[in-house]
Amino acid sequence: MTGLLGLVFLTSLAWPESRWIEGTYRNPALGYSVKIPLGLKAITGDESGPERGVRIPLPSGGEIVVFGEPNSLDWKSPKEGVKMGIPRSDCTTDRPQIKQVKVGQLNGAETSLVCGDRVFRVLLAFRKGGGPIYWLRLETVRSHRSEDEAILNSVAASFKQIRWE
Repeated sequence: MTGLLGLVFLTSLAWPESRWIEGTYRNPALGYSVKIPLGLKAITGDESGPERGVRIPLPSGGEIVVFGEPNSLDWKSPKEGVKMGIPRSDCTTDRPQIKQVKVGQLNGAETSLVCGDRVFRVLLAFRKGGGPIYWLRLETVRSHRSEDEAILNSVAASFKQIRWE
């Protein structure tokens, strides 16, 4: 195939089709589900490779990303892993604090970083009994921090470990 038609065909093979999710997002391949807050939509399938999670665009312009993945670095605890979840930056802020949190019924760890006007908050939980680990990440701006963190908290509270297929 040549020309524009060939390019369109190849493009459709190279990238998965994205889809919008309202209500509950379920990922049996990684064994979890989360509720998308009322009035918001999440998008999935817009990344290359296997589907790992969803991205929830927020009214503020920020976003929440929820995904699962193998514990390929063999972290022993969420606290150990969450240290790596904050983006590397040249910020001169204090060293981020790590604290224990609940992600649904799972024990997890959380840290955050404020860099200029940007706010990053990261939660990590391990699947009970081993297997995938689960990330919830918020990126927003200071002026919308409180309302966006409330949305992240509701998503984290809705997290459920489901049958892992």
